[in-house]
Amino acid sequence: MPDLPALSVVLVAPVDFDQIRLTVEHLLAQTALDRMELVVVAPSRAALGPGAVLLDRFPSHRIVEVGPISQRGRAAAEGIPATRAPVVAFVEEHAFPEPGWAEAFLRAHAGPWAAVSPVMRNANPDSVMSWTNWYRGYLGLTEPLAAGEVQNVAWHNSAYKREVLLAVGDRLPGLLDYEGDLLAELRAAGHRFYLEPAAQTAHLNVERVAASFDMFFQNGRLGGASRAARERWPAWRRLVYVAGSPLTPLMYVPGLSAEIRRTGQPAGRVLRSLPSLGLGLVVMAVGEAVGLLAGAGRAKERMESYELDRTRHLSRRTRARYRVPAGQTASPQPATP
Repeated sequence: MPDLPALSVVLVAPVDFDQIRLTVEHLLAQTALDRMELVVVAPSRAALGPGAVLLDRFPSHRIVEVGPISQRGRAAAEGIPATRAPVVAFVEEHAFPEPGWAEAFLRAHAGPWAAVSPVMRNANPDSVMSWTNWYRGYLGLTEPLAAGEVQNVAWHNSAYKREVLLAVGDRLPGLLDYEGDLLAELRAAGHRFYLEPAAQTAHLNVERVAASFDMFFQNGRLGGASRAARERWPAWRRLVYVAGSPLTPLMYVPGLSAEIRRTGQPAGRVLRSLPSLGLGLVVMAVGEAVGLLAGAGRAKERMESYELDRTRHLSRRTRARYRVPAGQTASPQPATP
């Protein structure tokens, strides 16, 4: 019987193999490839198409057929029972791990950590809207960072101990749909997280203006609804928070300013991004208020439309850099981020 892998990587292919090709090629470049297995969650084996022959280059791979995919978290959860390694890493099809990523995860998971986060890098740094979305979502995971215990990890791109995920049981698909809920539950249970700077992932960010502001709104709505439900806020507390929501964008200023200084962001880049970032934070505050009063609504579905087909929301310049024709939901050629 062949040796069991040390790391299982779960990768969701919402449409076909072309959509995940670039990520697969980065996984094949891992220094720890001989200790890895890849679990691809797809609508069907046939849907992946002939390009899936590339999967044969992994020491071990499995294809989990789940039918049409509309929610990444639920699809990823269906891949977990097929994994065999004690450590399970998630990676998005618009994220590209550096060669030492897997090896760094394995080294860190020798410790007591339930989850290990990589450091994130901006894979499309030539766009103001890309940086706007980056500042909102990933600035706290940007170098320089020291290894150590953290309170959060990169959603959809971190590595968990398999036993921790399985212990969540039937609720795991729902928790992976909004990974913040999973992390909150693990923290409440006493689990601890770690940041490993040697594990690095380049991430493609949405660049379309309308899509970006809709993401701010939907993210705020999801966050507000999730927090109120998780902490069981009574109606009066929700109303008080909503009444103060015009001040919510200001709450982000000290943290953002500190992170901008810590990461040494160029002044010109920051100044170009400030108008869209400021407006985005206002839009997110509105979304949060809506979530507190009316719940999540269809916010998850709207967010999934950006997550499952990221290339539709990239600029022409980025699609050209990654050799993705307009209208194609794939990344057929490798490109160095």
